[in-house]
Amino acid sequence: MCEQELRGAGGRLRSPGYAPQVSFPSGADWPEWQRDYRYGALVIEPPPEVAEVLNPIRERFDPVSADRASAHVTVTPPFVEGPTPAEESRVGSVVGRIGSMWLQLGTPEQFAGSSVIYLPVMNGEAVLRLREVLLATGLFRLDLPHTTDFVPHLTISEIGATPEAALRTIIPAPAASAFHVAEIAWWVPDEAFRFTVHRTFALEANE
Repeated sequence: MCEQELRGAGGRLRSPGYAPQVSFPSGADWPEWQRDYRYGALVIEPPPEVAEVLNPIRERFDPVSADRASAHVTVTPPFVEGPTPAEESRVGSVVGRIGSMWLQLGTPEQFAGSSVIYLPVMNGEAVLRLREVLLATGLFRLDLPHTTDFVPHLTISEIGATPEAALRTIIPAPAASAFHVAEIAWWVPDEAFRFTVHRTFALEANE
């Protein structure tokens, strides 16, 4: 993700059901852009064998961002506010009507006029379709940068010192292969602006 998007750390604490006592951070000492993400956002986490390849690359080129977020593909902007149990159920229903998908990451690219180096999602239409139906719920911020021109991607480096080197990096297998996505994760930050999984939402299982 770009700086205007979600940034966090790579814990994988899973909570498969609703946790009514989720503790959202105060964010009192955060810069404004971080406070936008107080209630978290929905992301796609690549499978462990892919993350194990990509996370060291992220750590090498952008250790600050890598400390806050493991490898991921953004799906939504952040929630407007902490969703109620009924709203969480609504999100689950929306996600459950979208079929599971295979995603293929491309070779490193750079956003024009930016230091952000990313791997494009080559078949990003499925991600865009999921994002569209989720944004239609009215539960997510629509006023942040790159909401309307969003490009499905996995960030390698955004504030790293050597974007040129990141752009030239070779992405080895299995990260260069397609991977299956059966669920999306709701990441929530802690007071240090590091993100963990609050819960997951299952996509519809394909035949």
